[in-house]
Amino acid sequence: MQNPEYLLEMRNIVKVFPGVRALDGVNLKVRPGKVHVICGENGAGKSTLMKTINGTYVADEGEMFFKGQPVGKHTVEDTIKMGIAMIYQELNPVMDMTIAENVYLGREPMKGIFVDYGKLYSDTQTLLDQLDIPYNAHQTMRELSIAGHQLIEIAKAISMNAQVIIMDEPSSAIADAEIEVLFGQIFRLREQGVAILYITHKMDEIFRIADEITIIRDGRWIESGPASDYDAGKLVARMVGREITNVFPKENDIPIGDVVLEVKNLTQEKPDGGRFRDISFQLRAGEILGFSGLVGAGRSELMRAIFGLDRLTSGEVYLNGQRLNIRHTADAVKAGIAMVSEDRKGYGLVLGRSIHDNVSLVNLDQFLHGGLVNDSEIDRKTEEMVKLLQIKIANQNVAASTLSGGNQQKVVLAKWLIGDVKVMILDEPTRGIDVGAKSEIHKLMCRFAREGMAIIMISSELPEILGMSDRVVVMQEGQINGILNRSEATQESIMTLATKGRSK
Repeated sequence: MQNPEYLLEMRNIVKVFPGVRALDGVNLKVRPGKVHVICGENGAGKSTLMKTINGTYVADEGEMFFKGQPVGKHTVEDTIKMGIAMIYQELNPVMDMTIAENVYLGREPMKGIFVDYGKLYSDTQTLLDQLDIPYNAHQTMRELSIAGHQLIEIAKAISMNAQVIIMDEPSSAIADAEIEVLFGQIFRLREQGVAILYITHKMDEIFRIADEITIIRDGRWIESGPASDYDAGKLVARMVGREITNVFPKENDIPIGDVVLEVKNLTQEKPDGGRFRDISFQLRAGEILGFSGLVGAGRSELMRAIFGLDRLTSGEVYLNGQRLNIRHTADAVKAGIAMVSEDRKGYGLVLGRSIHDNVSLVNLDQFLHGGLVNDSEIDRKTEEMVKLLQIKIANQNVAASTLSGGNQQKVVLAKWLIGDVKVMILDEPTRGIDVGAKSEIHKLMCRFAREGMAIIMISSELPEILGMSDRVVVMQEGQINGILNRSEATQESIMTLATKGRSK
């Protein structure tokens, strides 16, 4: 007989994709009024388990119970009706619809046969105000940042009055102030008896909000227990099956060479307000230059413009002393500038294409021999990158869409690392990546810096900025407030520059 103390229970869940046993006998017991954190490396099966719960995937074996009652094959719509809502790691807002239309999509209040738009917008605005989300219900999703999209997804889940809310990396794209809003809502929902299933790679979040923890490794259930039974070291060791002693393996003896990239007085003005203005800095060979600042500081917009994704209003960009005229991304790539976007889904990958295709797409010129593409050479280089980055795939022909978020990010890195890159721009390179993979990517950054590559790293995680940067550029509201040497950079000095106006 099902134990009634559990609101949701999964027993011996198995899910198989072609060539990959993504879940292999996973168990999960979720109590009402508890925050239950699911921990594991990239590819461990966390998101797959959540999607099996909410009906996106159908389990090949195993049982699911909700409120003590068995649940057979079910759809996403079925779970919403039951009282289970999910906030996905990869967001899919309808960009040209309003916030209100997105929040109540498919659940619009009706007046007869017509949508009651008055109620739609008033209910949404009330919800936004209650959650301290500073938007107008009439704004379109296109007007919002990725962080804004995430907050609207949270509002949407809460609007469903769900008894179980699944949150897959909900804080990965939002700033500290917005995280406080999120946690405030989580605590409020917990007091109301709602169960929260939460996936995150951030240790500080786990120990701040978790009541219970379940650990999954390589698709298998390892253990579950009260959060009070764990510390960071024990949790990481159980997640990865080994101890991770140095997440930030910065090599301080890497020689810093000559200036590779120099930008002078870069400005981008748009009708709805300037994105950044009068930006100047230098980047040297072998240097990791960190860019820090709050959400909306203009870091990503600046890098998009340097890479040719957006147009500059004024300013100059020099590479090895030669002025560049970057009108399109192809101009940047040809010059030797690569960029890993914070939005890997939108700009980093062709999700429907294979790993083989994604790795080779921006490097086809080097695989051409006599006018023909040398597929065997692509296979060799792709396999080299798969091993180097420890990308978990069954084979090179699987679609990028089937990979976990962290493994997708590694594929984005792979496609650039096989090219002739002089400047690598990494925008949130380890967002959504587990602690073991973070360490590996940080080691790779050091390796390429030692080989003379110049690296720009945007990160919203201060430990990563402090751990990996030779210098730190701090931005606020589209301007540089200061540039700190490694010896000067602390959490306090960075946050002071990020929040207190421009340095004089």
